[in-house]
Order: sequence, then C-alpha cells, then structure tokens
Amino acid sequence: MMDVLGNLNQAFRIAAAENASDEETIASLIVFSEIVVPTEYLNLIRKHSELELMVSGTRTLRIWGASGCIEMNEAYHIQKYIPRSLAIGDDEGGNALIYATGCEGFGVYAVAFNDLEAEEMKYISDSLASLLVNGKGVQTLV
Repeated sequence: MMDVLGNLNQAFRIAAAENASDEETIASLIVFSEIVVPTEYLNLIRKHSELELMVSGTRTLRIWGASGCIEMNEAYHIQKYIPRSLAIGDDEGGNALIYATGCEGFGVYAVAFNDLEAEEMKYISDSLASLLVNGKGVQTLV
C-alpha cells in the first residue's frame, strides 16, 4: 500500500488538512456508495479529511472526508445524475472530482456541479494515486 501523501507529486502542495475520518463514518460511506469505494480514497481519508491541495500554485483541489463526501453527494444528487459514481472532492472552481466510469473507463473525472451529466465528465486520471503521485492528469486541473 503506497503512502500517497508521502509520495506527493511536485505539482501538489498540502495547504490544509483536518483529522482523519472516523471508522464509523467511513463504514457509513461504504454503505452509502453505489460503487465499491476505492481503497486509495479510503486510505487517504483514514489519514486526513477535508484535504486541500494546491495544484501548481494556481488552484486548490479539495478531497472531502467521509462525512463531507456523503453530504455533498446527497446535496447535489450526484447519483441521480451520474449513476454508479461517487464525488470525492472539488476544485473550488465549480467542478466536482468524481469516481465514475466514463469515456476512458473507470477513473477520476471532473464535472461541473451545474452540469452533472455523464457526457459532460472530463477524464483526469485512472486513479487518485496516479494523479497525486505520478501527476497523471494534473494538466487537466490547472
């Protein structure tokens, strides 16, 4: 199991982080989710929740903790508009960061909160770890 934050790509800098999500809330998220919640995300929120990452010094990427994840998916009715998906964060610019199966298969996509449709998702990376460690897809965020 790779320590994503310990191997963070140079394009990212941790700007803020809160305490880890508790196991009870993580269990609620697992039950809530229509997809199998990727282990990489669970490992991350077991270390920090509400993680804010500066991307190339230009924008902030926020990874929600378990409770924020449930709240935001419910508030925006993410699964109603994009079935079998799970929004896990945002870019503070009106876009959700979402695990879904789209044009490039399963992976991490960005989609505008005001245009929640599978056809509007923009592929970022095949995984959160690939994005945060290898920088794959970082150019899509900046």
